Amino acid sequence: MNELLLLYRDHFAHAGWAWTLLGVLVAIGLYGYGRRARRRALAGLGRPEAIAPLVASVNAEARIVRAVFTLLALAAVCVALLRPQHGGVAKVIPAKGLDIVVAVDYSKSMLVDDVYPSRIERLEAELSHFIDDARARGDRVGVVVFAGEARGLPLTSDMRLLRMYLRAADPRTENPGGTAIGKALNLSLRFLLEARRDASGELPSAEAEEDEGEDEGTDEDAAAAPSPDEADQVIILLTDGEDNASAPIEVATEAARVGVRIYTVGIGSKSGQPVVKFDHRGRPAGWVKDDEGKVVMTRLDEATLREIAKMTGGAYTHVSPDAFGLDAVREQLAELAVAQREDNVEIEREESFPFVVLPAFALLCLALALGDRRRTRREEAQA
Repeated sequence: MNELLLLYRDHFAHAGWAWTLLGVLVAIGLYGYGRRARRRALAGLGRPEAIAPLVASVNAEARIVRAVFTLLALAAVCVALLRPQHGGVAKVIPAKGLDIVVAVDYSKSMLVDDVYPSRIERLEAELSHFIDDARARGDRVGVVVFAGEARGLPLTSDMRLLRMYLRAADPRTENPGGTAIGKALNLSLRFLLEARRDASGELPSAEAEEDEGEDEGTDEDAAAAPSPDEADQVIILLTDGEDNASAPIEVATEAARVGVRIYTVGIGSKSGQPVVKFDHRGRPAGWVKDDEGKVVMTRLDEATLREIAKMTGGAYTHVSPDAFGLDAVREQLAELAVAQREDNVEIEREESFPFVVLPAFALLCLALALGDRRRTRREEAQA
């Protein structure tokens, strides 16, 4: 039974959507209910021998065939939702790699077009190349997107999942507005520490830590905090703004204590750019203004970014509009020590859902082509 379950999950990318097949059972029940309701309605009209001539032209067989075709088409669509896959090529992911969390600024200021076509579109293109390189090295990557709040995806080796997450993010829909660098770093650090705990086993509970002596707690902290020179966990912070509310320096201090490097990347203009305002449809609608009616400017806080990088043993890189790229960060990461992990084997399979959707479409066409009534002798003679 377990082997069958593993085989099922291995050949369906969205195996958790199996519940949609219940829709076929619901449709069967509705067809059965409709059939009984028609029979009761006919019985209520009068004597069967008197009703028979009125319904003589009804093609009951065609109705049944049409119902079967429709149910088969519905079942095929439900199977297509499971994303069936076939074949595949096995690829071995290297055992060595870094744990990287990329914290990306998705505030509305990232829509400024001082970088063609805009900061965020150029950044997404660079992140795509970065993810490809990380996959080749065997890195595990997590992502945090932030504006006034932070949310993210924990560390994973599935780079397709990362791309899907980034494609779904949009600065126009991130609320509240702002640039909460501290919150982004805090969530990034939490993802890395959770990955470290998973790799080394469960840490003592909070109650046990309180009962332990102060010296023992110090020893444990030292064991859990490798020196920056040996760190295999890093945070890459990409932002174009300044943070005045979420205490990023305090989070950087904690990151340095546990041996996590932070590489900061400043994007865009140092002098400042006006923040674009958008309407409810996501279209530009002028500039954001403060209570005094002045246009709000977004400026790159290089001093804070440099301090964060220096405190944690990382490095700061400024990305200008005419030289946008993450090449410098890639070179810096190549010099770091890497974690020793077991080899991972990924199987890239071919998508099979077109072979299910096309028959479903054909069955629906056939069902629509079938009529409810058969030709009478008079109609056949006229034809």
